[in-house]
Amino acid sequence: MAHSHLPALGSEPQGFGSQLGAMQPPAKRARTEPGWCISPSQAAELQQYGPGFLKMLVTNNTAGILIGKGGSALKDLEASTGCLVRLSPANNFYPGSGQRVVCVAGKQEAVEAVLAAVVEATMEVERHQAAKESREPEDRVLAQIALPFSACGLVIGKGGVTQKEITEQTGITVKITPQGQNTVQNERLASLQGPSRGVALAATQVFRLVQADPNMAQLETPAEGSAAQAPQAQSNWSGRWEQRSDYSPAPPAVKPMGKGAMRMPAMSAPPASAGAGLQCQIFFEVSDMEAAHIIGKGGTFLQSVCQQTNAKVQLTKRGEQVPGTENRLVTVSGLMQNVHAAHAMVVERAASTPSRRP
Repeated sequence: MAHSHLPALGSEPQGFGSQLGAMQPPAKRARTEPGWCISPSQAAELQQYGPGFLKMLVTNNTAGILIGKGGSALKDLEASTGCLVRLSPANNFYPGSGQRVVCVAGKQEAVEAVLAAVVEATMEVERHQAAKESREPEDRVLAQIALPFSACGLVIGKGGVTQKEITEQTGITVKITPQGQNTVQNERLASLQGPSRGVALAATQVFRLVQADPNMAQLETPAEGSAAQAPQAQSNWSGRWEQRSDYSPAPPAVKPMGKGAMRMPAMSAPPASAGAGLQCQIFFEVSDMEAAHIIGKGGTFLQSVCQQTNAKVQLTKRGEQVPGTENRLVTVSGLMQNVHAAHAMVVERAASTPSRRP
């Protein structure tokens, strides 16, 4: 079995920008009132959380689902994950777009749960629209993550190798706005579009990669058109999350345990209070031999894990390999606390595969 990072191979290569597709602007032009997308007071609040930070763009409809009636859904999301989640007001959009801003701060696993919730809310908008139009919903969503300039190289990799690996593993292409076409100073957008499951997985990989950049703890908060503001116009307020002195990067890569290393880091179990009532999924890869040991004779071990944790554990069939590897994909889904318990049991079982014992 293998859990490891996608390679983060240093600074952004020269000349890559012209080869990447830009984010397509929304068809309907945004109405933007003067003010901040995320206010200075909200940025100050977010700065107290961490070590994980995430800034995404969402449509007004997606924001409505995340907030819920009277803010009930947002309160539940914060309570279940332990994250702080802040959205820009209904009339304040990310410069040059019709998208509202969602900013999240908290522990890594919890932020990833919020990210999954954002993707699911985006899919829920499509379901509502499909119902209105009396058609089947299309499993296709768009996720957009705002990145500091310095973090883009971590996502792209040397010669674009990291972007390519994300695409090979998830089927999703990560497009980053070319240099010079950004609408916020020192910030670019990573856009991921495709089936919801693949987008959630690819967006999680992007999030994990950029956490190694301390500038991810900085949040631009300008109003429409502020990218063109003179530097002195921002002198009274930096307009971003300030860098945290207690910042800790994403966990180090784990040494591969089998042939065909998995490119995602393992996720440690969250506090018992985190994720109560929140659905989530974990994906990782195992070799055929490890898969057989996980399943157990007649499926006994796998059934035992599901019964003990109430999580659902699925493995792709022999021969159904993850593209570019000889590994099979394991998917653990259910309530967050159940998923992490099942994940721990499966990882321990895989590590004890007879051929792997010293």
